[in-house]
Amino acid sequence: MTLLATLRRCLLAVALGAFLFLAPSVVAADATTTQAGPPAAVVAPLGTESTPAVVSYGELLKVARQGRLNAAVVDTAAYWVAAVDRNGHTVAARIPAPKAGTDFGRTRSDSQAVIDVAATPSAFDLSAWLHARNVVVIAAGSQPAQAGGASAGRSILLPLGVAVGFAIILAGMMAIRRSGLGGGKRSGPGGHGRMRKNARVEPPMTRFTDVAGCDEAVEELQEVVTFLREPTRFSRVGARMPRGVILYGAPGTGKTLLAKAVAGESGVPFYAVSGSDFVDTFVGVGAARVRDLFLEARKQEKGAIIFFDEIDAIGRKRGSGISGSDSEREATLNQLLVELDGFGARDRIVVMAATNRVDMLDDALTRPGRFDRRVQVGVPAEAGRLAILRLYAQNKPLANTDDLERIATVTAGFAGADLANLLNEAAIMAARAGRDNILAADLDEGMLRAVAGPERKDRRLAEGELETIAWHEAGHCLAAELCPTHVKTQRVTILARGDAGGLALYGNEDRALTSPQRLHERMVVAMAGRAAEEIGFDAISSGAANDIEQVTGMARTAVEKLGFSTRVGQMTLPTGPHGGLSEETRRIIENEVAAMVDAAYRDALAMLREHRDELELLAGALLDKEQLDRDDIVEVLGDLAARRVPSRRPASAERVPVQAELAAAQEPSPGPRRRRRAAIPVPTPSGLAGAVARGASAGAAVAAAGVRVFRRGRVARRPGAGSPG
Repeated sequence: MTLLATLRRCLLAVALGAFLFLAPSVVAADATTTQAGPPAAVVAPLGTESTPAVVSYGELLKVARQGRLNAAVVDTAAYWVAAVDRNGHTVAARIPAPKAGTDFGRTRSDSQAVIDVAATPSAFDLSAWLHARNVVVIAAGSQPAQAGGASAGRSILLPLGVAVGFAIILAGMMAIRRSGLGGGKRSGPGGHGRMRKNARVEPPMTRFTDVAGCDEAVEELQEVVTFLREPTRFSRVGARMPRGVILYGAPGTGKTLLAKAVAGESGVPFYAVSGSDFVDTFVGVGAARVRDLFLEARKQEKGAIIFFDEIDAIGRKRGSGISGSDSEREATLNQLLVELDGFGARDRIVVMAATNRVDMLDDALTRPGRFDRRVQVGVPAEAGRLAILRLYAQNKPLANTDDLERIATVTAGFAGADLANLLNEAAIMAARAGRDNILAADLDEGMLRAVAGPERKDRRLAEGELETIAWHEAGHCLAAELCPTHVKTQRVTILARGDAGGLALYGNEDRALTSPQRLHERMVVAMAGRAAEEIGFDAISSGAANDIEQVTGMARTAVEKLGFSTRVGQMTLPTGPHGGLSEETRRIIENEVAAMVDAAYRDALAMLREHRDELELLAGALLDKEQLDRDDIVEVLGDLAARRVPSRRPASAERVPVQAELAAAQEPSPGPRRRRRAAIPVPTPSGLAGAVARGASAGAAVAAAGVRVFRRGRVARRPGAGSPG
């Protein structure tokens, strides 16, 4: 809403309020005056200066019947009568209003009959009635009538004056709009469709050297800057400048930061807008703003860059809705498509866009010719994470810079924004403790706060709940040590953080593929918390609610997306209530998912029962120290955590024995004989593949398989809100 429209509405409200407030006051004042006494036009002709005494109509007629009245004035308009008696006293009375069908329908003979008898005369018969009783009836004077007319005029002129004043104000505002004094070309309906003035931003100080962890994206965008600076370098070989670049990826990976770096490096006008800038309640405003934006960009002689942040706000697939807002959004998208690749010239104008949901964008928007390049800004690998940490740690006094390498190793799945937040939390911890440098403990605490939130020191637990949490987390920790393909536990704690009653922080590794064995071992580690509760207390608790949710998601994705079930087959199944699957197929899928989860739980039980001594040692150490780091875990478990045991798989696909049924392999040694860890077999209770799957899917499929539960946080939260675990 423009300033002029707001002013117009305020003036309208003020004028209307004044009219509604003053008009009733005037009418009420006149009504009050009328009710208090007779009009001046009735009293003035009697020639008396005293205020008449107001009596009832019957009393006045009684005095007239007694012959005591000398003169009277009858006003049939106001229904008042005033009279003066023989002593000079003035009285007045209100005449009853005539009755329809009785007083208005009388004939001359009827009126004469009323005058002759002692009946009560109406307003129309009163003058003749008084004449018959020797009372002089005087006509109402003209001067008082003028006074009454002036009063009525005032009651009419006041509201009329308010209305005229409002009309003058409205006419003035319309004149301002026409003359352009209220905002120039940007006022009025046409100005409402113009792009905001601050769409063109000043070149920021950000450069490509301020970006780390996404070298491929930087390389692609550096060419765009070079095109704008040296167009002849590419035109000599027949290359044309890319029309558009879409940056897509997970939140926090640095898409907007890359756009700022392009703006700082290019040296050409840079227009930064958001998709929501084109969403408006007025029809046609979004399309008009798109036209205005590109019109301004074409005026720049050196070229220009237009950056659309969150372009999915206007670029979603067309035909997905039938509401009015969808129609307006599609009209805006159509105008954008025309501007990107229509008949109009677009020389040296590069359009950049950023989105988290590239799959939602319309196909006509992402085709070559409009957006020639699609640059994925993904989660950085270990080298990229280390570069990001070093970049954000430049202005932070670290006690030991080698700690950054350790943090980069265990933060697989962290985006750039997560790493920046980690270092900031670590600096806050150092400042809170009054230190001038950041220690390794501060970095670890910053990582925990970034993953699970601050520590809850006001937690209240019932008797025995802390022991349950300790055994639960010890089960996760020990299972991660015993599973050959699972990453090892870096820290385990029973201190509550956020919604978690305790948590285990795993190390992680950057992987693009997964296998049935690796996925199964992840499920075993997740279910080991509940298995440890059953072993330690012969009972289970609600602390495993989040674990069960994670494991169920992994198993369902393995069956429906990754083809890890031989009974379901090597195909991707549609999900949702309207996936088109038969009831029999759905039943098979549910049975397969339940079988995989059950097998993971039974393997976790068998494995922890075999190593109950180590499990009890870990739980006791957690109760004593409340938090164990990697060195503490290795010290408690001895060389169990350091030994690597090759994976053993069953040969039959019909039935896979659980861990309890596997014969423990013995390793000859000159010293005491120790048990060797056996790999957790891939369960095939209903035909799951028994052979090793060498490749299941790319990185996106790994995330879809439920590995994302451990991917970013390296944490399995135990439990949900208010539950131990």
